[in-house]
Amino acid sequence: KGFPVLVILVNLPFLRSLSNGKSPLKESPALSVVSMVPLINLEEKLIDNLEDFAGELEMKLKVLKRELSIMKAENEKARLDPLSYVTNPLNGFSLIRRLIDWPKIRKYMEQPVGIVQMRIFDGLVKELPTMTDFIHAGAGVDRIKEIYRLRWRDMFQGKLGNKQYNTTMTTADILAMGTFLSGINYWEDGILLLEEALHRISKDPQDWGAGLLVEEADVLVMLASNYIKANEYSTALDLMDRCLELKEHDAALTWFTMDVEMRLATGSTTQLEHRPPEREDITRGCRGLYEASTRLRCNYNSSTTPFLRLAPFKVEQIGEDPYAVLFHDVLSPQETAQLIELASRNDFEVATTYNPRSKHKENRPRTAKGHSLSKRIHELSRRITRRVEDMSGLDLSDSEPFQIINYGIGGHYRQHRDGLNSPDFNVYSSKEGRGHLPGDRTATVLFYLTDVEQGGATVFPRTGYSIFPRAGTALFWYNLHTDGMIDILTEHAACPVIMGSKW
Repeated sequence: KGFPVLVILVNLPFLRSLSNGKSPLKESPALSVVSMVPLINLEEKLIDNLEDFAGELEMKLKVLKRELSIMKAENEKARLDPLSYVTNPLNGFSLIRRLIDWPKIRKYMEQPVGIVQMRIFDGLVKELPTMTDFIHAGAGVDRIKEIYRLRWRDMFQGKLGNKQYNTTMTTADILAMGTFLSGINYWEDGILLLEEALHRISKDPQDWGAGLLVEEADVLVMLASNYIKANEYSTALDLMDRCLELKEHDAALTWFTMDVEMRLATGSTTQLEHRPPEREDITRGCRGLYEASTRLRCNYNSSTTPFLRLAPFKVEQIGEDPYAVLFHDVLSPQETAQLIELASRNDFEVATTYNPRSKHKENRPRTAKGHSLSKRIHELSRRITRRVEDMSGLDLSDSEPFQIINYGIGGHYRQHRDGLNSPDFNVYSSKEGRGHLPGDRTATVLFYLTDVEQGGATVFPRTGYSIFPRAGTALFWYNLHTDGMIDILTEHAACPVIMGSKW
């Protein structure tokens, strides 16, 4: 109720001038040459103001040209080898982030000279990644960091694990990642990233596109919010004071600052919420830290079917309980390339999993896209089907179609079991067509179509199996005991891909 009174008091001198008879008509300079002299000073002020405006336009032009040169350089680098570029998760995240930032750049372009460009942009906007894409990219990079116990400061410089790559995280990348982590209440990581962003901004204010992508005050508020979650109110208050220096008349920021002052004065605290840690047995396996058994062996399998007497399989025993083996050189380079091409030239869908409880397909535990390939329609799939029957000795007549999967940034599949313990699982039958048939997944055959430079292992945390992808190999295991019940030891996970394309 006090604010309206202040407004009235501020306006009282103007009201008194009107009551004293000094009307705008009597002050008109056109009525006196002498009265026109002050207009020269007014014009000077207007010219100075226009010059400031022109300077702002030039500054915007310089900002755009600088950003354009950075964009072109990065895009040219990417176009040299697009697949290699996007398989690096830092590059992939940066690409998503750069495209997500285009609407912000569009706002910067909202001037008459940019009308044509804005129309072109409006025609392309539907092709831009969505915020959901950005969230997925951010979660993927964060997942890599957590699973493999990486350090953000190493990742800033392009170091992923024990490998240094020719890429770095820009200030805008770090700021976006800090914003993402703050948004999901990972305040500890949010503080580290936002502090790094502010440090870089202080060293080079033009490095991050100030005013183009985000305002410094917004970063300060976000960082202060994270410190509040950490009960570090004094630090949060210092940040808000800096923020008010930039926006001293912002009512919302003033109220926020007052709230922080009250928390500091009363000594109130909130319960610290720390992010849940990743399962240690999973992270150890993904990092290749399981102890390998020395009792396992390799052999040639020439007895499962008569054909193998002519062309035996090279088999590496992975474990005995549960029984798991890795077949080597079961797909040729030409076959793996053909499978990838088949999937790539068809529409990829978000890879889903079957939930036996809800009896619906879900995509939450898996971050990948896939393509379903019939076992009988294509000559290649028929050939591979016969090969799997030779490998396993099983009849695949009523098995599911092949799923060709490709993982994205930090792509993974959380721990799960392939067996369903469900008599109502829908499968495909070459004899009866697509239908509702009783049964469960007796066994799994997992082909690796590509080598993966870093990460992407398949791990069995209950047994200590860890298998890293090698093109042309196939992992086989039984999901069920002989009584038809699920073998819980077959619980497994696909580790996040750090670097490379996993098929």
